[in-house]
Amino acid sequence: MIEVTAATESAALKWLAGHGQRVGRPAPVLTALIATRQPSRWWRYFLYIVVASSFGVAYSLLFGHGMTESVPIYFLYFGMQLSMWDGFRRNDRALRAWGPSRKPAELWWQVVGGWFLVSLVVAFGGGIALAVTMYPTDRTYAVSWLGLLILSALCTGWVLIGTVRRPLFAETAESLAVARTLRADQVYVVTPILVVVPLVMDLLEDRLPPGFASWLADYSAAVVLLQAVAIIRHVRRYRRLPPGDYGTPPVPDPGTPVDWSPPREAR
Repeated sequence: MIEVTAATESAALKWLAGHGQRVGRPAPVLTALIATRQPSRWWRYFLYIVVASSFGVAYSLLFGHGMTESVPIYFLYFGMQLSMWDGFRRNDRALRAWGPSRKPAELWWQVVGGWFLVSLVVAFGGGIALAVTMYPTDRTYAVSWLGLLILSALCTGWVLIGTVRRPLFAETAESLAVARTLRADQVYVVTPILVVVPLVMDLLEDRLPPGFASWLADYSAAVVLLQAVAIIRHVRRYRRLPPGDYGTPPVPDPGTPVDWSPPREAR
């Protein structure tokens, strides 16, 4: 069970204020719900990173010289994504003691958003097309990067499908609104930007197949631009929670001066 502490209450106050709902003290159930944003404990996070990095070393041994230099960063991202997803799932199970959950009412593409889907398609579809095009020029690089794209797609799909299908906490209308916003935020754990950022190493070290530097630069820029638009639309959509009872009203500042003088008569 998630405990309500001074630290979790403070975090809930800031989160609610950032989403347009200022309260003096958040409702305990909302404090517990917002506390599910916390990732895994540090040792579990470290364990995921170590295991993922170990697989990255094994992956590098399969290809040797000529492979993409981005292998360590990809596997680091895999560990981070799976660790955060594991933390969210564990927190969701701990939240069950506070009340019932219900299946998501929104369709999965409504949760993810159209721009996010477009950036996802460009990141993986465009990347696979580039890798296949590279194959005749540099087989080792093409195959090593194609394998990373496939692994990244599997990791992204696992986290994304679990996120959009997860039952939402719905004790009250306010808790349902908070749960929907938190779920939409968690989608960005697998942002497609993480698919193209590792390629910076190859671009900086000039390890790309001849003639493909500009193609990869344009491909990366397109993914980042599409994802930036998706993030902006996401923030606008979930910037404010709907009106409701999210806690006790804020206490007015006792130091605020008040004008007690009688109103002046109109001339």
